[in-house]
This record gives sequence, C-alpha cells and structure tokens, in this order.
Amino acid sequence: MMNARAVALITAVLLSSSLLVSTAHAIEPEKQRIYSNIESTGLCGTDPQSPIDFPASPCTVPPGQRLIIEHVSGYVFLSTSANTTTGVSIVITDPGLGLSSAAFHNFVATKTFTGPVSDTFSFSIPFKMMLNAGATFYFSPSDNVAVSGYLVRQ
Repeated sequence: MMNARAVALITAVLLSSSLLVSTAHAIEPEKQRIYSNIESTGLCGTDPQSPIDFPASPCTVPPGQRLIIEHVSGYVFLSTSANTTTGVSIVITDPGLGLSSAAFHNFVATKTFTGPVSDTFSFSIPFKMMLNAGATFYFSPSDNVAVSGYLVRQ
C-alpha cells in the first residue's frame, strides 16, 4: 500500500502536467504545429542559380492560416570565385501586406566551401515575419532553405 506522501507526490505531478498543457492552450489557443517548408516530398522556397538554373519553387501559406516565420537557414551554390560572401533575398508575394513579388529582406551568406566547379555559401539567422494566407515566398539565390515557425488561424 502506498503511503500518503507518495500519493500526494503522484497527484501533484499529474495535476501540474495537465495544468501546463491547458495553460499553454489558454494563452495561445490559435498556435498550431511547428511549420517547416517541406511540401510533398521536397523543399519549397528555393531559387537555384548555379551551376544549373532551375525555376523558383515558392512556398504558399495554407488557406485560413497565417505563417509566423521564426528562423531561416540555407545554402547556395555559385560559380567558383574570390568572393567570400553573397546576398540572399526572400522574395514575397502577399496581397495582405501589399507586396507583389518584392525582395523584402536580404541575408548575408558566407562562403563555407570552395570546390573546383562551385562554391557553397551558407546563411542561418533568427528571423521574425508574418505572412497571410495565400502568400508565397522563396529565397533567391538558394539551393536549399529551411524555414521554421508556426501557423496560426487567420
């Protein structure tokens, strides 16, 4: 038979864990799962430039949602050069913000690898931005990008 102290401790743990969940839900009930820019089987949000050009692959904010971006990182392959940095822009179309295919923010990507055919430039930065339902975005130039944040109901 359990003693009273053990029962009190177990009860306190169970109550506190249920309060944490309900308190967080009460504070931000509209917050949903963490967002990442994986659509189907690939990444969206890229616009490769070199050595082979591919068309941009924009991400789209789902209907009825707003996207709160909190962090971005990525890399781009560019032809070998003496450059040690390059610029990467986020290109956004969001009628709710009055943006029509505008390069809205710029990031500095630093050379992290030099190869015989191409150099690799990387960037990673905390970044806070809200986009409305139906908005699209991609990073240019970018061969790979990771976007994290969360979706909220609009």
